[in-house]
Amino acid sequence: MSECTSPQSDFPMARVSYIDFSMTDNNAVPKLRNGVKVGEGDGTVSLLSLGAMCVEGWRRKRWNPGGVKITTHEVAHEPEAYHLRGGASSGDHIDILGGTPLNEIVGKVATGAGDEVEERIISNIREYASRIDWDGDLDPDYVF
Repeated sequence: MSECTSPQSDFPMARVSYIDFSMTDNNAVPKLRNGVKVGEGDGTVSLLSLGAMCVEGWRRKRWNPGGVKITTHEVAHEPEAYHLRGGASSGDHIDILGGTPLNEIVGKVATGAGDEVEERIISNIREYASRIDWDGDLDPDYVF
């Protein structure tokens, strides 16, 4: 009878990359909390990942050849002080799903009134997205 063992017995050190949860530096820019750099975004996903395609990519013929109208509506993170999960005005990653602002937008889209959803940008995402080399024509020495 053979025994089944893992070839990576010293996991996670056998991995090339891993998150070192012992690292925290609140003075770093961006802040480093429990091994994760924390910047603009929803607390889990960076602002650039959340919004670049919305404000720029999907508006380009290359990724939206049919010219579907794109409306970007950012929701502010305004947690209620004494609510465990942030309350109805939270814009945090998962909490936003139960938030009033998002539910109002989903309701409009679901009932055929999506044209009532207005463009609303409260971050610097347009500036950040403008610095992306969307068509491969930026100077190769350009650093984001």
